[in-house]
Amino acid sequence: MIVFRVAIQVRETKISQAHALFTALTQASRRVPGVISFDILHDPGEEGRFVSLEVYQDQAALDRQAALPELETVMTTFDDLLAGRPQGTIFHVTRTEPWPAA
Repeated sequence: MIVFRVAIQVRETKISQAHALFTALTQASRRVPGVISFDILHDPGEEGRFVSLEVYQDQAALDRQAALPELETVMTTFDDLLAGRPQGTIFHVTRTEPWPAA
């Protein structure tokens, strides 16, 4: 399992555009086989801050999601959309368990 957590800062004048782009990307990503979870959250405490939490079954699922035209659209707008560089972490998970424990 592969987990991404990425934080970005969107320019104040681009927040509405970011919402529309991220909504389209989220909806498309959730339909990709092997994408376990895909969310882009808007931080209510910091106007232009968004955080994505993405969970993929394996590299093949990540590759399928990476081929989405919606992702290409988001990536091509980053220079105009973002106020800084994305900051993130990739986690390679080898074990999971249900919570709360039964």
